[in-house]
Amino acid sequence: MSGPARREAVTALLDEILPGGLPPGWADGRPLVEAGLDSVAVLTLVAELETRLGLHLDGADLSAENFGTLGALCALVARRAEGA
Repeated sequence: MSGPARREAVTALLDEILPGGLPPGWADGRPLVEAGLDSVAVLTLVAELETRLGLHLDGADLSAENFGTLGALCALVARRAEGA
């Protein structure tokens, strides 16, 4: 999956999970907590990433660093998609 397609897939999941969706034009470095991402949403997001994108996330992946921003989340998806 290319970078733009990956970002689109992650954004689509966030649109479904976050209350009110992810606002258009969300900057990669802007904290997702500002869009309503909380611990329950993270758990839902993890399940959807694993189910829909076929990723395997482990406990070490579940950090504020990886889920803090859209850019960090896309980077995590890229690493896991490559098997890292």
